[in-house]
Amino acid sequence: MAGNFVRSLMGFDSRRAFRVLQFGAQVRLPIYLLLITIVFMSFFAWHGYSAYAELYTMVMTNVPESFQEQILRQTHDFSIVGGAILGGLVLTILGFSVAYTHTLIGPTVALRRQVQSMKDGNYSTRNKLRKTDAAHQGLGNDLNELASILQHAQTKAQANKSTQRSA
Repeated sequence: MAGNFVRSLMGFDSRRAFRVLQFGAQVRLPIYLLLITIVFMSFFAWHGYSAYAELYTMVMTNVPESFQEQILRQTHDFSIVGGAILGGLVLTILGFSVAYTHTLIGPTVALRRQVQSMKDGNYSTRNKLRKTDAAHQGLGNDLNELASILQHAQTKAQANKSTQRSA
């Protein structure tokens, strides 16, 4: 079971493979979110610096050297943990955005495949969207109904042709 999941992630099982479907559309959202996050984090950092820079200078000039080393070490540790948290935020935004847009864009692949098949004259194809593809269910049902109508008309036209030939 775990092997199937890994194979699907690697793209060996094309039906369940999780890939970026439309790179521009799926990567644009996390980039925008990350840029917004960077802008707000910059404002937050500027606010923190402007609020505590003078206090930090005053403390560093009036405490013994052993305390200065401890303050510098704690500040360094705080910066490393803050950077790790920010890195986690970046990865989370990127992963969530790609996964979420995948659920929005994914059904369009099946719908476009059905439309192309119908353009090629094959009206017997039907799409089978997941229950979680609720945003596209109406369009999927309409396409299936259209394919059914066209298939019926094609069958009727072929029957009329064969009747005219035999007559």
